Amino acid sequence: MCEGYMIGVATSLSDTGIVLEAFGITLILFLGLTLFAFQSKYDFTSWVGVLNCALWGLISIGFIWFFFKPSSTTELVYSSIGAIVFSGYILVDTQLVMRKFNIEEEVPAAITLYLDVINLFLNILRILATQRDD
Repeated sequence: MCEGYMIGVATSLSDTGIVLEAFGITLILFLGLTLFAFQSKYDFTSWVGVLNCALWGLISIGFIWFFFKPSSTTELVYSSIGAIVFSGYILVDTQLVMRKFNIEEEVPAAITLYLDVINLFLNILRILATQRDD
């Protein structure tokens, strides 16, 4: 519920063109990453540790930003790293859905992929908004 509210606020504060562009980029990235994860013989689940560390780093930086306003360049770098991290999570979680989850875990698996896509969208939206503001 909070995620839906956050998306609503983020999209209402952005230009409609930027939101649609972010949606299109997110859709293309998600489809491409999912197809790549399906056909790849490489096991992306080994990336979980690195992705978790990167995510905690992003969360820590986000807390610091409560006290210090970031520059547009810093925000662009932060959002780019966030987009890369959540792209990695899409690869990992897609392979987990394919190989590790069993039939009883369909709902948690779907929620996990949903959150990956939403966070990728929000980071791409922030990248596009930052570039338009400059």
